[in-house]
Amino acid sequence: MKTQRQTQTMRSTIQSALALTLLAAPLLAGDGRLAIRAGKIITQAGEAIIDGTIVIENGRITAVGAEVEVPWDVEVLDATHLTAFPGFVEAHGNRGMDRPNENIDVAPFLNIRDSIDPVNFYFEDSLRWGVTTINVQQGASCVIGGQGMVVKPFGMTVEEMLVRPASGIKLSASPKSGKSRATQAQALRKAFTELEHYLAGLVQKQKDGDDSARREALYQGRDLDSEEAREGRAQAGSAAWTVADLELIPRGEIDEKQAPLLDLVEGRIPAWFYCGAPMDVRVALEVARKNGFLAQTTLVLASSCWKAADEIAEAGVPVVLSAALMHIERDPVTGEEIETFVPKVFKEKGVRYALASSNQSTQSLWFQAASCVAQGMSRAEALAAVTTVPADILGLGKRVGSLEKGKDGNVLLLSGDPLSVTSFVEYVVLEGSTVYDRSKDVRMRHLLEGETPEGTAPAGSEEPKVHEHEDEVVTEEEPVDAGEDKE
Repeated sequence: MKTQRQTQTMRSTIQSALALTLLAAPLLAGDGRLAIRAGKIITQAGEAIIDGTIVIENGRITAVGAEVEVPWDVEVLDATHLTAFPGFVEAHGNRGMDRPNENIDVAPFLNIRDSIDPVNFYFEDSLRWGVTTINVQQGASCVIGGQGMVVKPFGMTVEEMLVRPASGIKLSASPKSGKSRATQAQALRKAFTELEHYLAGLVQKQKDGDDSARREALYQGRDLDSEEAREGRAQAGSAAWTVADLELIPRGEIDEKQAPLLDLVEGRIPAWFYCGAPMDVRVALEVARKNGFLAQTTLVLASSCWKAADEIAEAGVPVVLSAALMHIERDPVTGEEIETFVPKVFKEKGVRYALASSNQSTQSLWFQAASCVAQGMSRAEALAAVTTVPADILGLGKRVGSLEKGKDGNVLLLSGDPLSVTSFVEYVVLEGSTVYDRSKDVRMRHLLEGETPEGTAPAGSEEPKVHEHEDEVVTEEEPVDAGEDKE
């Protein structure tokens, strides 16, 4: 007789196995060498190509055009009835992990690598809707939430999914529930003040001959004998504060809890600053400017932050917009609703912006771009906001966002126009490997056609009834026919 804990463990194991199977099933080809013949190629780098070919070798595009010679030993995917388009780029999100860090207020040392779940259904859905590059960051209910990373939505391990290991640190100028904006702003300032004092203390100890910093570094298991650790260097970056003689301190002796913030101040990694209201923008820009990382800052905005568009434009920083593209408020005098289409405001102010999705089913990136066109914005502007612009913001403009020679072979093959509600993603190619084929998508067929996947219970079937008695779960016996012995 199984205990409740054993039963729950068995169910979790079965669910994990099913998830692994569903994610692994779409894989067709994986050597990074592929030629795609498409009826139309929208490159996002120039005019569309009719009846063109894309050649991918070693995961990178080596040729794209109407008259391209295909190597004799490269597999050819005939998609002459489909449209080729670069994979969508999600500039910022916090899905695809067990849960974002929103418990420790100041935790720059945390890394999203330890939270990403490769078999999370979010990544499968991302492929289904054509998203091939995702910047996964910590949640916004924090002060300094930790470090994020850029991944592709395919792979059985985080290492296989990895695109860029250090995509920045998440900060928030907006307080979590129950806290004030004054305490949030003070906590942000305090974190960098403590960094300054910590570094100054290290320098003073070095001058005084105190070796405690080195002992602490050795205790944390850092390699002080590496070339990088032995190299002293003056403080880089453009912070309003500097620590004199910081070059006396080897990099390896800096506490691992403080090192990420120093990387941020020195411009080695970018910042993703969340603002939940217009008044948060001033605090975010002040903190970034004072500590020298304004040039590496991207603001992640709630829809109401369009009211701070002038200040953002003056600072010259890019933004990632909320999935709620239409901001609605009520006139306090007349009571009438006032609608403001947020992307249009930032376009008029000359601010670079990327669109973000809410969920892949109802507000996916293609839908967000289509909404912009529906509101009178140009098609080129809308498509750029989900491809080339987020790629540039992520520092990956030379790798993703368009179909050009030298870039990653990330290609969507669509049944129609990328902004049409009737178009489907038929294939997804990641770095030359076909990782999604809609004709083999079991879950999609189940949802759209009612087809029950093999090995699963038919619709309407009931699970065995159970009676819980303390630690035991007893399955109810099936009724026994008269005259039949019960074993």
